[in-house]
Amino acid sequence: MTRFRIAAGLAIGLLLAPLPAAAKSPFGYNWNAIGEEFCRLTRANDMAGIATLLSPQLVALLRQAAARGGLPEAQTLFQTYVNVVPECTVSTRNAALVEIRRGGPGGTPAWVDYLVITPEPDGTSRIDDVLFATRKSDTLRARLAVYAGQG
Repeated sequence: MTRFRIAAGLAIGLLLAPLPAAAKSPFGYNWNAIGEEFCRLTRANDMAGIATLLSPQLVALLRQAAARGGLPEAQTLFQTYVNVVPECTVSTRNAALVEIRRGGPGGTPAWVDYLVITPEPDGTSRIDDVLFATRKSDTLRARLAVYAGQG
């Protein structure tokens, strides 16, 4: 429990630290690369790294939610279910949606989430939301609003 509190505190501290003003995504319009990096960082439980892939608006929502406390760890916050699973594969569906398939060895449990990718004024693309597998209204933005006390 203490290890979790230390890890959660560190993750929130890193998340609340300001992002560099000139932080540019190295992925440009390579949506599969954004998805692959998202998978890598969520499996690594790297909240600060994930924040560099997110739109400024989504980072602001994440910071509001983190300020209230109680956010799950990154490896489960950004997926439908709380099962920590080792497999995460990527497939670009179109210019706005990247499919994220998660599952355990042998495909059980398994589900599909979608990253909503938006272009940014600096010419890069960033993740602006996550659509979860359970229902259309279950999104990362909706969950963060609840954590921030706004939903």
